[in-house]
Amino acid sequence: MKQVIEIIARCAEGTCVSRPFRVRVDDGNLYWIKGLGSGWNRYELCYELLCAKLAVELGLPVAGFDVLEVPEALLEFCAVPGIRDLSEGAAFGSLHVDGAASLPPVEVSCVPEDLRRKILLFDWWVQNEDRTLGERGGNVNLLWSPAEQELTVIDHNNAFDREFDETAFFQNHAFRDERGKIPASFLLEQRAAFENMAGRFESLIRDFPESWTDRDGFPGDFVPETVCEILGRYDKILDVFGGQA
Repeated sequence: MKQVIEIIARCAEGTCVSRPFRVRVDDGNLYWIKGLGSGWNRYELCYELLCAKLAVELGLPVAGFDVLEVPEALLEFCAVPGIRDLSEGAAFGSLHVDGAASLPPVEVSCVPEDLRRKILLFDWWVQNEDRTLGERGGNVNLLWSPAEQELTVIDHNNAFDREFDETAFFQNHAFRDERGKIPASFLLEQRAAFENMAGRFESLIRDFPESWTDRDGFPGDFVPETVCEILGRYDKILDVFGGQA
């Protein structure tokens, strides 16, 4: 497992809810990490890793990711504010994307149409309402690199929401305007991909760190049965999205 060798800073207040830490890893790269501690729940780390794996398999441009080891000795002498929200052990790391910023509303139309549709369908499938964007901004969790005109997908700790509100989802999602425009052939293609991924669920979670998945009765633990049930909703895709001929 790659190790964190330097904790540089924490994401500023007001920029994102989860406020990950920016770190340097022994492979020389910069990552944003979320780990065990008072700042995050174990199930959120599982959701991050699972969604990142699913996104890669489905061809979405998710930020590079890895499970990283945070040494206890590194935390002991760290002066970064809020460091108590991080503890030693396995953390979810999302590769830092140089020169990227949160996708602004004016750039939505620059994102390729098929990619907008894939992300909308993916977020609906995993019950992720945390991709909001309006005329004045929002919590979009999409990075835009203007020079390259490239999108990077990040942040899935709020996926598999048991209180998922489909109406609110279609009112607030960054790519909500794609609903009703997606060809039936595209929907069927994505449904088949979702079905394939759902069928591989056990293998996808097999290497999750035990410190994240240990089920000791505390509320908020990762519950594979619930997640697997949510992933089975792919068969409703035509009913929800219609499908143009």
